[in-house]
Amino acid sequence: MACSLLSKSEMRSLIITVALLTFPGILFAQDRNILRLGQELQSPDLGVRRQAAIGLGRVSQPQSVRLLQQALANEQSASIRLELVRALRNIAFLRYPGYREALQALGNAANEAFEPDLNVRLRATQALWEAGKKDLLNPVPFLDRNLDDSSQRLRLASVQMLRKLGTPATIPPLGRAANDKAQPETIRLRAIEALGAVSLAEGGVVGRAIAATNIAVANRLGREPIMPAAALEKRHEQQIRFLGAVLQDPDNSSTLALRAVKSVGQVKDKSSVPILQQVATTHGDAAVRSQALRAISHVLARQYE
Repeated sequence: MACSLLSKSEMRSLIITVALLTFPGILFAQDRNILRLGQELQSPDLGVRRQAAIGLGRVSQPQSVRLLQQALANEQSASIRLELVRALRNIAFLRYPGYREALQALGNAANEAFEPDLNVRLRATQALWEAGKKDLLNPVPFLDRNLDDSSQRLRLASVQMLRKLGTPATIPPLGRAANDKAQPETIRLRAIEALGAVSLAEGGVVGRAIAATNIAVANRLGREPIMPAAALEKRHEQQIRFLGAVLQDPDNSSTLALRAVKSVGQVKDKSSVPILQQVATTHGDAAVRSQALRAISHVLARQYE
């Protein structure tokens, strides 16, 4: 019954896929079948092209990645390009041969300069973020680039993905978005909120001094230091610097300022006290001043935690 729902061309694509999956040891001997699937990507029938994309994603080889890349550049149907993105994602996540090239193709599919359809760009961006969670690549440059996408929906999604990623590398793009007056206030608010939500471990002044000593001694002895170089980073101060820029700009709305004060309070770093004191005494909005006083108490109370 199910077979009757498929056309002859779709059935041929399915048979080739099953054959390649059943006999993986002869994949290289079956290059002509991979080429056949590639030829099916040129079919005028959408169903045939969809099945061919699925097949190439399941029985991937570097050759199939190249065919998917070529099809992605030439395919006119956005729904089929979505299927091509899914196939490339499958190749990348299973670390099949050619997965690095598959990731590169996903990077192009997430780029507005190459891909006009928002849904395709969004799905490719999500795939890159997921690849970052699996340590296949660093997705931050792609997410940072997409903060300039013409679609507000994709920019907002990029901010949310940066927040979920939560690494030190996410702070600069979030900080720039928070202070970018070309962005809608909704996106700036989400970026400000994300800056406070990103939890970064840091040793503080004492911790950095200990790390610096350990690294210096290890280098003199020609040994590997116990403390990583990242332990020297002033991560919280970077967050505070971006949030402080929001608070010190008189053109920013009270809504942005209030959210920035709350985010500063979440970070709970002593470097924020001077800027909070300034806001508590000089800001024109009473609600912002009151929130700044509460944030100062939270920051100072941290030393007793």
